[in-house]
Amino acid sequence: MSTSVETPRDLVERLFLGLPSRDADRFAALLAPDVVFEIPFPIPGEPTRIEGREQVREYLASRWSGMPGVQVHGIRPAIHETTDPEVFVVENDVEVTRPTGERGWFRSSVNVIRVRDGLVTLFRDYMDTGRILTMRQEMQGRV
Repeated sequence: MSTSVETPRDLVERLFLGLPSRDADRFAALLAPDVVFEIPFPIPGEPTRIEGREQVREYLASRWSGMPGVQVHGIRPAIHETTDPEVFVVENDVEVTRPTGERGWFRSSVNVIRVRDGLVTLFRDYMDTGRILTMRQEMQGRV
């Protein structure tokens, strides 16, 4: 019988290791019902704040399904602990194949994450919106 308990850091690691699947249900399962998902520098026309697990799940399912020409192969999260044991800063390097066929690693975002009572209560996503817009244009054949 295991007596191990998942730490907040373990949860953050699990959250990011599951991202290559782009499975919004899997991601949402690690969120608190009242989670806040913030995007301080959003893609034009997209929200800056989403509240609630189901709303985040719906947003991510839509965002991820809207990029079928992008293949995600892997994610390397660099997880940094802070003086607050509930708060983490995560730098993400993502390996993708772009719609142009180019494959490589790039820094996709920096995130601030709060974990409380075994679930993510805050996910602040400082994503590279310029790169995402460029990939969307590539999928539409405009680049």
